[in-house]
Amino acid sequence: MSNNRIDISKKSDLDFPMNLLYITYSKYEGDWNSLMHFHPFTEIFYVIGGKGKFAVENESFNVKKDDMIIVNPNIYHHEDSSGDDPLEYVVLGVDELTFDLNGEDHLFLYQSFDKNNDDMEYYISRLLMESERKEFGYETVCQKLFELFMLKIIRQMKVNLSKDNTQLPAKREIRMICHYIDLNYSEDITLESLADYMKMNKYYMAHEFKKYMGISPINYLIERRIKECKSLLRTTSLSIAEISETVGFSSQSYFSQMFKKNTNMTPKQFRDAQAVKSPQDDLPVYQKKYIFQSDI
Repeated sequence: MSNNRIDISKKSDLDFPMNLLYITYSKYEGDWNSLMHFHPFTEIFYVIGGKGKFAVENESFNVKKDDMIIVNPNIYHHEDSSGDDPLEYVVLGVDELTFDLNGEDHLFLYQSFDKNNDDMEYYISRLLMESERKEFGYETVCQKLFELFMLKIIRQMKVNLSKDNTQLPAKREIRMICHYIDLNYSEDITLESLADYMKMNKYYMAHEFKKYMGISPINYLIERRIKECKSLLRTTSLSIAEISETVGFSSQSYFSQMFKKNTNMTPKQFRDAQAVKSPQDDLPVYQKKYIFQSDI
């Protein structure tokens, strides 16, 4: 009998941790154009169904099932769904890491796993299952699955990771507040509800947020809603009252007041100045679930 013992070093191959911030599941039904936006952290998109387009800065490309896009921090991007084959995807938020290829910085990385998708599908499906069921220890399981998923990416895509020290002086909590507002701007969000969600003192939270972002959390929320309103005014035939309600303003008069304050135009003046594209009677259904967030 022969034995072959392989000693495993406790030292990691990486000099920094790989932290999973959140998992979101999204599905579009109908033709929908999202707004350009960015995050101060890396996002990994994995398409699990449907077709659509993905745009990063000034570049756009088609995406389909088993495609993966990695977008580095502070890079503008958005995703569009086809009308007849709704885009369905999972997003993993990655804290304080950037990806590079051959030693050069890239805005994003794209990879199709048409033929080698078994491992990727396994990790994605397990992450979704664990985060949906929320059984004992699911946060730990999600983090470990994520680390294996990341190592698979590094091996298969031949990419390098580096710790992101640029433009990230803010605390992790501030980045998570921005992300939460970006996902839930149409909900009834107040300073108190934000503080309760983040488990922070509301005065301390507001002070720290403004110190980093330059505006208060509520003004950030208003600006996010105004951006969405501009898109709806340009691309749909929804009434101003319907748009106001859709994005979460408490009343049409308050919406009009905030819109003019931010744009120096009323909503009607803004719409009249735009060429309406592909008017729609109703908004398409858009499902997005924020199903996992690591402890702050």
